[in-house]
Amino acid sequence: MHAIIRQGNGKFYVSAVFGYYKDITAEDDYKRYIEEIYKPYWIVWDEEQKRLIRWSTMVPDKKYIIPQILIIDSDQNNWVMDEQGVGCVDFLSRELLDSFLDKEQQPTDVLEKCRTAYQSFVYNETPEIKTKKDIEDFYQASGCLHDAYIIKEEIQEDGTLHLIFDGVWGCQIEAWFWGDLDYDTSSRNPKYNDPCWYGSTVILQDGFVYLVDDDNMTAEQITNGYCYFKSRHMKYKIIPN
Repeated sequence: MHAIIRQGNGKFYVSAVFGYYKDITAEDDYKRYIEEIYKPYWIVWDEEQKRLIRWSTMVPDKKYIIPQILIIDSDQNNWVMDEQGVGCVDFLSRELLDSFLDKEQQPTDVLEKCRTAYQSFVYNETPEIKTKKDIEDFYQASGCLHDAYIIKEEIQEDGTLHLIFDGVWGCQIEAWFWGDLDYDTSSRNPKYNDPCWYGSTVILQDGFVYLVDDDNMTAEQITNGYCYFKSRHMKYKIIPN
C-alpha cells in the first residue's frame, strides 16, 4: 500500500503505508462518532524516509473534515488485519510499533526491512485504468468522487476529453478519456442542475471504460439523465490541495 501524504498548501510526498489503527475508546455514541473521524491514523514514512511516524487520516482540530492522506495503491496482500481493517504489514506488529514510534532513534533493522519491502514501487502520476485493482485505487484516492464537480471540460486537439474535478476531499482530479469517445455531462450543468456528484462507478466492459455519476452502476443502466463518460482509455491524476 502507498499513499500521498498531504502537508497542506499543495505540498505532499509519497510514502509506503505499513499500518492502520483507530484507538477508539469513547463509550458515548456522539463522542465515539467523533473519534471514528479524527482518531484513525496510518503508519508511514516521514518526509525524508528516515523514520516511521503516525499520520492522522484527517487534519486534526478543524471545523471541516479534511483528509491528509490519499491512498493511491490499495494493495494490502501482505497485511494482517482484523474485521475492521485494522492492522499492519506481516513483518510488523502493534506491540513492536508502539515500542519505538515515539523514540528519536528507531531500530535500524526494522527500518531497513521497511525500505526493502517496497523498494520496487514507482509512483505513476497518471495511471491508466485497465484492471479491477486500478478501479479500486481510483476509488480510494478520489473518495469515489463524492462531492466532486466538473470545473473544466475540453476536447484537446487529438480528440482526447480532458476534465478537472474539484470538490474532491483533499485534492482535485484530472481525467482524460480517449478512443471511441462518448459522453454526456448535461445532467450536471450547473446552470440548470446540481453539479455535485454523490458517488461514482468505474466499469470495464467489452474493451471500454465507463465513468458514471452514481454508485453500483452497470453499463446497461447508463441512460439519459446520468453524467457519464465512455471510451477505450481513461487515465487520471491526483492534485493534492
